[in-house]
Amino acid sequence: MIKILTDTNWNELCQETSFQLKGFETIVQGKIPNVCNTYDYWAELCNGLSLSIHEVELIDDLVWIKDRLDNLQFGLSFFRSGKVAIQRHSLTDRIDESVGRYYSECNCDFQETEWWKAGEKFSRIYLKIEPQQFFQSFGEQEIEQIPIYLRQATISDRVQPYYQQWETTQQMWMALCNILQCPYQGLMKRMYLESQAIELIAFHFQQFQEQEICDRNFSAKKLSDIDRIYQAKEILLKNLENPPSLIDLARQVGLNEFKLKRGFRQVFGTSAFKYLHDYRLEQARQLLALGDMNVEEVALKIGFDSRSYFASAFRKKFGLNPKQYFQHYQKSL
Repeated sequence: MIKILTDTNWNELCQETSFQLKGFETIVQGKIPNVCNTYDYWAELCNGLSLSIHEVELIDDLVWIKDRLDNLQFGLSFFRSGKVAIQRHSLTDRIDESVGRYYSECNCDFQETEWWKAGEKFSRIYLKIEPQQFFQSFGEQEIEQIPIYLRQATISDRVQPYYQQWETTQQMWMALCNILQCPYQGLMKRMYLESQAIELIAFHFQQFQEQEICDRNFSAKKLSDIDRIYQAKEILLKNLENPPSLIDLARQVGLNEFKLKRGFRQVFGTSAFKYLHDYRLEQARQLLALGDMNVEEVALKIGFDSRSYFASAFRKKFGLNPKQYFQHYQKSL
């Protein structure tokens, strides 16, 4: 059996769990009937840096539709057990998050769907960073050494959404174990957790710098080419019903076809027309949730001439067909 939950459903169910506040720590745990056992730990460590531990064991398979727009949030997420498939709509394809990998992210005005499997215990440690606060004491030369997506956020609120997976190193595993096995309480615990969290951030910066050196030789990383690739994306999104061919799109932005194909995949992690395909389906999902249009009207609105093909593509992406999705939202209103 597959359960479908939205953020609203989840928050209502979580009201039945126990809540404990102890100094700088907050713990929420309990059994959510017919859904899962859950444990959430949250701690404010220092200005602009917090740590959370999330553990859950599901009773049934779950599709979690996060349909609320996220506030601007930067973070590092480290997986210790279990696996979840996610899709950051208009940002990534469906990908697995699992043990041995961690991800860095900037959540900014996009939505997400997650697919969870029953019987697996899922556990992760998450570091939330607020750049303008955390890096406020850093000098200009030091700021130049941090990842670009964080660097931009220290001076401006206008940033691009970002998501990338990395390898969890042995040094990182040791720091994660130290966090879970912290031997202290009170002030000493807070200081100890802060030191381990900052160590994890430093290890991430090291990986980022090494990757940046490897990427410097790719022409798609040149600023002028990146601008053109973003321009190509905007052209596609403005022409949902009748998008240009890849050759025409390359001509419009002043790149050859090879550079556009390679550059688009490097910047957005997928091909230009897979990006367009996913964007169309995400627009369809939002229109169905609003309930102002029926399935056929939505399909035509976002550029699908064939209703059967639209239904098949929607089911493949979201795990249920458009009519089921539409009915589910009407019941929840």
